[in-house]
Amino acid sequence: MPHAVIVDDNLESSETLAILLEMEGYSAATAASLRDARQQIADHRPDVMVLDRALPDGQGMDFIVEALKGGPMTVVMLTGTSDPGDAAEAIRRGAAAYLVKPATIDQLKAVLDRAPLSA
Repeated sequence: MPHAVIVDDNLESSETLAILLEMEGYSAATAASLRDARQQIADHRPDVMVLDRALPDGQGMDFIVEALKGGPMTVVMLTGTSDPGDAAEAIRRGAAAYLVKPATIDQLKAVLDRAPLSA
């Protein structure tokens, strides 16, 4: 079963997204900070990480490269900031997509359907 980590300091949003991903066949965990995300990745490396741009202890944009150093993972930036420059930068750093909140599950599924996942 593919595994996803949702990194967002909005607990309600991340829990809702986790439930939606579980309905799509993923196991899902949440992290409210970069520190929590590092621990989640160390405990069970995800196939997919959905990452917010602004977190209490740093910027998700800066975390993309760090997270990808540990091996393959599909990173999706999911943020409230609609900025073409940020979107281009996220993709340059290795994100598969940059989605603006409130993104639909169909938008996320379109990205995940293209992602290479573990069985």
